[in-house]
Amino acid sequence: MKELTIEELKEVELNILKDVAKFCEINKIQYFLCGGTLLGAIRHKGFIPWDDDIDIAMPRADYERFFKLYNGNNSRYKADSLENNNNWHMSFGRVGDINTVLYEHTLKNKYKKYHAFIDIFPVDGLPNNTIKKKLLLLTQKFLGIIGNSSAFSYTPSKHFSDSKENNIELKNKIRTYVKYILITLCKGLNTQKIFSLVNSISKRYKIDTSDIIGLTVYVWNWKFEILNKSSIHSYVELPFEDTYFLGPKGYAEYLENTFGDYMIPPPEERRVSHHNFNVYWKE
Repeated sequence: MKELTIEELKEVELNILKDVAKFCEINKIQYFLCGGTLLGAIRHKGFIPWDDDIDIAMPRADYERFFKLYNGNNSRYKADSLENNNNWHMSFGRVGDINTVLYEHTLKNKYKKYHAFIDIFPVDGLPNNTIKKKLLLLTQKFLGIIGNSSAFSYTPSKHFSDSKENNIELKNKIRTYVKYILITLCKGLNTQKIFSLVNSISKRYKIDTSDIIGLTVYVWNWKFEILNKSSIHSYVELPFEDTYFLGPKGYAEYLENTFGDYMIPPPEERRVSHHNFNVYWKE
């Protein structure tokens, strides 16, 4: 099989996003760019040059509706999440291009093979009480670590490219040792049940009754991707490569909370992808 270049991979992912956005528009499903994709749209008007993925988010009701309806819309693309795949091994969903084969080296053999993809995250409410909010996020972070450890293979840990932390190499070594210990301890756990629990906990807090909302099924690097509820009632079109996609009007608050001073790129030596996979064209 022929391996995709980075530029080919980005083109495949962008085409998936275009199809998903078109489907959402036709079916009145809300979505918005999030994570590094939103950062890329604001800072680079496209992909972060040293990154190679696409992330979007949807309010929980739209997320569940999307994964019930999307498959069959386009024969080239396939959507997977806990909502439509009992063997799914993540707390969030993906849409993959079935003309490609992706091998994710950080995962166990039974989860290793997928397709070039975009990630889709559900958005839920958070408790209005500060202590309860922190407890929820810490609980979800803990369960996420356990769930990921049950699905991971023994591979070194790599830090997120846009981090501005110091002593990255030392911290990655420590993370790797801790990761190996956790993989050993969590080896026999049921990944699907853990991430189903994560989603069940997140769904307890409805957007309608919350002032703050966020991506509580996936709390990475102790960064909490949260924003005011008003942000998802008002969207702005943002340039991403050759197309405009929707982003939350309150993107500045979201990006500052997630990345800090988000308009300043990390140092040159940290401008590397954090992914550990290879993607090939299907023969």
